[in-house]
Amino acid sequence: MGYSYSAPQWLLVFFLYCVLGWCFESTVVSVKQRHFVNRGFLRGPMLPIYGFGAVILLHVSLPLYDKPVALFLASMVAATVFEYIVGVIMEKLFKVKYWDYSTHRFQFQGRICLQSSLCWGFLGLILVRCIHRPVEWVIAFLPFWALVAADIIWSAAFLSDVVVSVRAALDLAKLLEELDRLREQGAELRQELSETALTRLTNLSYRVEEAAGELAERTRDAREEAQARTAAAAMRAADLREDLEQRLDEAKGELSERTRDVREEAQARTAAAAMRAADLREDIQNRLDELQRRFDERAARLSRTRKSLLRGNPTARSAQYDVVLQKLKKHLDSLEKH
Repeated sequence: MGYSYSAPQWLLVFFLYCVLGWCFESTVVSVKQRHFVNRGFLRGPMLPIYGFGAVILLHVSLPLYDKPVALFLASMVAATVFEYIVGVIMEKLFKVKYWDYSTHRFQFQGRICLQSSLCWGFLGLILVRCIHRPVEWVIAFLPFWALVAADIIWSAAFLSDVVVSVRAALDLAKLLEELDRLREQGAELRQELSETALTRLTNLSYRVEEAAGELAERTRDAREEAQARTAAAAMRAADLREDLEQRLDEAKGELSERTRDVREEAQARTAAAAMRAADLREDIQNRLDELQRRFDERAARLSRTRKSLLRGNPTARSAQYDVVLQKLKKHLDSLEKH
């Protein structure tokens, strides 16, 4: 296996693997994300890291073609060191992390990891034993003038793309630096505002505590005053109750005395009325007796008159007697009612 290429051949190898690396990585990422993704630093279909990596791996691996284990280990170490150096340089220059292995196991600073290093080792084996054979055939088949022409055209396109991409990356780096500066200023301003807010909050808490203490003191004074007023009102109510009870007792005594006097007066009046009724009844009885006596006398007189009248005109005299007798009875009946 010959591996002592000329400079134009190595340059063409570099460009070919830049394109092959771009095709490989863009395809894998596009399939994962389900849409086309242009991977890499440049705008064109080239990934310089694959070109440089392939050149380094070929320089390291081609002499070890007949020693697979040594080829695997040499490829793994060389590619891992190259990946770490490129990652550090690009992050320092462009302030952007183009790959990150922080989520992988056995990683270092997010720039390299064991999984990637093993892949580089297997890629070195596959590169030397499979992929590089058609590439070697192409560079060996091309005549020198065609090789130089291809290098010139590809170099011009590559350099122009690098210039444009580096300028854009530097502009992006400046923008990121400006954003970092603004972020730092925002953090300082946020810190200042937080300190100011903390100071104001502390003062406010002191004021709230003072207000709470004053409110508690006023509440205690109001409660004590209310208790004093309640006690005074209770004492006044007790005095008023005692006064009312005393007045009620006096009123009850006065009412009982008046009731006794009224009862005695009523009894006296009842006795006097009874005596008057008895006297009146006796007087009426005497009058009735007198009237009865007069009636009897008039009746006897009328009886005698009737007899004398019957001697002359018995019918007429009898009728007159009856009329007079009826009038006399009515008069006696009215006297008895009164």
